[in-house]
Amino acid sequence: MKKNINRLISDSLWGTISDDDQRYLDQLLDKDHELRERYQQLLKRKDLVKRYQLYNSIEPYEESSSEQPESEEKNRFVSFLRASVPYLRYAAIIIILFVVGSLWLNKNKDERPTAPQLSDEVLATITQAEQSGKNQAVLTIDGQPMKVENEKTIQKIEKGKTQEHILTTHHDSEFWLTLDDGTRVHLNYGTTLIYPRKFNGDTREVELEGEAYFFVAKDANHPFVVHTPEGDVKVYGTEFNINTQDDEGTTRIVLVNGSISVTPKGGREQMIRPNEMAVISSGECMFSTVDVAPYVSWNTGMFIFADCPLEKLMRVLSRWYNKRVEFNSDDIRQIEFTGTINKYGDISPALKAIHTVTGLRIEMKKDLIIISKQSY
Repeated sequence: MKKNINRLISDSLWGTISDDDQRYLDQLLDKDHELRERYQQLLKRKDLVKRYQLYNSIEPYEESSSEQPESEEKNRFVSFLRASVPYLRYAAIIIILFVVGSLWLNKNKDERPTAPQLSDEVLATITQAEQSGKNQAVLTIDGQPMKVENEKTIQKIEKGKTQEHILTTHHDSEFWLTLDDGTRVHLNYGTTLIYPRKFNGDTREVELEGEAYFFVAKDANHPFVVHTPEGDVKVYGTEFNINTQDDEGTTRIVLVNGSISVTPKGGREQMIRPNEMAVISSGECMFSTVDVAPYVSWNTGMFIFADCPLEKLMRVLSRWYNKRVEFNSDDIRQIEFTGTINKYGDISPALKAIHTVTGLRIEMKKDLIIISKQSY
């Protein structure tokens, strides 16, 4: 007994039709060009969602038999769709599960921190720091200090250790560190960072004393907080520099881009904008607009000094190159210098540049640098 046209079309659509039934279907469709056109349109619809929507858009109709008159092709077409409902319902369930699963995955993806993208210049500087031997620090875990030269060393050491890590750089070294969330931290010389092996809870918190540049991983659900002796910095994802060592009892925060807030000890939270510096001292916070270049430059292998007093400049160089500095007169301490010095080069070109700009006499005797006025 021949199947009715609805069953034939259903089997053809889902690929279960036999060769004999397909030939019989073709004969029936040849007699009804309008029904063939609709049938071909359905075949072109590859996605099951549209087929299911098409079925729902037509008012339910009782299934017709194959003996119905040719004039009732619309009813036959609707009946075919109804015959396909079991397949479509299964497909709809699969699609719904797929959509819900995708939304769940995307939600989890959104909750994961987005690691910062470092420029090629910064990446090259990290390599240069390691090659120069300047990328060194002491990692203290469970009261045991250990020398580290790169992040791979830390990863080997910290296995099975407690949460709290204390990383300290000497006066003549720096260190690049990646935290658990992907945040990159560049510690300057003479700096201590206390951080957890794994971030837990609603916030990502570290403690800093010294100077560090942060490339914070973006995570709107877990604010990044830096605790300093003078106050706290709260971040959601940005670049900024913190320095607690230039002047005792003072913390300077320079925002390069993004949005952060500063909260002095016992004070109220205040927002800071890009290209601004916040100076926290004695519970107060002062804001000013600055050129961020000098605060960014040390991440790219350069010291940039702009109208910098010579005494302060030499304090930086003496620490970095492990030298002592001696001024033969106090009045030359305040002579200002503007220029750029390569952090990873020898100190001699730096001293020559200072001599050229200031006209001062600069002598180096082993580990001692003597600065005096020229004698004519």
